[in-house]
Amino acid sequence: MPGVREGWSGAAGAGGTARLVFDVRRLAGPTTLLRPWRAADAGVLAGAWRDPAIRERLDVPEPADEAAASRWISQRERAWAGGRSVDWAVTDTPSGVVIGEVGLSRLDPVRRAALIGWWIAEGWRGRRRASEAVRLVLDWVLADGPLDAVMAEIDSDNQASAAVARRAGMRRVDASRRVAGGPEDAPRLVFARTRTSAGSR
Repeated sequence: MPGVREGWSGAAGAGGTARLVFDVRRLAGPTTLLRPWRAADAGVLAGAWRDPAIRERLDVPEPADEAAASRWISQRERAWAGGRSVDWAVTDTPSGVVIGEVGLSRLDPVRRAALIGWWIAEGWRGRRRASEAVRLVLDWVLADGPLDAVMAEIDSDNQASAAVARRAGMRRVDASRRVAGGPEDAPRLVFARTRTSAGSR
């Protein structure tokens, strides 16, 4: 799982007021529905944050409890409206259960670019739900949405997420980016998909 909070810094336009507008709140695929996070999802989110597999890849709050999850969820609407980040809960369409997250961060209104990240809860991995969720976001945001390019930075030992990126139509563009403050032998694999490549699929 790539981290959704890591990547390059966004840039504001003249006067520092430029922002990207994301006016689509729900994206539906064959088995997966993406929707905004809700207050009622706090327990599920806190449980995911306690998953060692997720903690290994992502920066999570400490303590990773329901109160912290509630605070994080309460901030999503303001972050979305302000063009700072966009986070969807990934849900299983038949049951409505929250099974993960996909988000856009480091939104850059000048380059019209962003970083994408995701995670899928234990018990739902290996079913290509992450691939479906990531592709839903990329298909929309690079065709009808406000972005021209989306990148993912993935730990070099995280082959599962690299496979997700490829299935979602992303291509590896760089293998030399390093994690800030991380060990020198831990490069990030960088994947990208652009509006042009999205239109040529």
